[in-house]
Amino acid sequence: MTPEAVTALAGLVASFLSGLLGIGGGLVLTPLLLYLPQLFGGAALPVKIVTGLTIVQAISGAMLGLWRHSSYGNVSRSIVLLMGPPSAVSALVGAVVSRGVEDRVLLLVFAGLAFAGAVMLLLPLRTEDQPASRLTVNRPLAVAIAVVLGFFGGLVGIGGVAFILATLIYLLAVPVRIAIGTSLGIGMFAAVAALVGKAATAQIDPPLAAIVFVAALVASPIGAAVSVRTQPRLLLLILAVVVALAAVRIATSALTGN
Repeated sequence: MTPEAVTALAGLVASFLSGLLGIGGGLVLTPLLLYLPQLFGGAALPVKIVTGLTIVQAISGAMLGLWRHSSYGNVSRSIVLLMGPPSAVSALVGAVVSRGVEDRVLLLVFAGLAFAGAVMLLLPLRTEDQPASRLTVNRPLAVAIAVVLGFFGGLVGIGGVAFILATLIYLLAVPVRIAIGTSLGIGMFAAVAALVGKAATAQIDPPLAAIVFVAALVASPIGAAVSVRTQPRLLLLILAVVVALAAVRIATSALTGN
């Protein structure tokens, strides 16, 4: 299978999960792009190119997923506008800094974020459903979360979006469905800024990026449509399993070099 075909397959799977679970797709796309080419006899993609592709997917997948979730009333615009800009600034810094960071360190940071997010998503739910327009959050805490996770998201290709989802639910007490849609909005701010940083430091492969973008246009809306028909607890369980598996596999690669 050619690199283009592998990228298309990975992009479709990641984008579907992006719309379904609000994770931006990077947590799935990163391990798929790292390991699928070798399974089909191809050469492994460079880690920095993979992180660049996950940002492209994050933009297209988040844009479409955000539109669908917003149409269902599951996006808090006030939280997106509160956390989006600071996450964008820190994501830009993280993306530029990533050029000088060793691949092994990038993988370990990704795995650490993924594992922490998986643990948080297995905690009992503590929120009740309420209209997105009535939500209020601890503003200083929300901005601090956006800055920290935006930086690490820009560093490793928006792998921090799943952790943003977990912090929205467990630290800011946002209802699950609204947290899923809102995390896509925050992630889109960070993704656009990170894309600028990655492109400026030659970490984007244009042909593969175009494939990922098209795959997101197809699969992300389908995932969002399925999401509103699925129980929140099941959504979080699926996300926790996906995130944990990605964390274990990538941490193993970083530590062993395989």
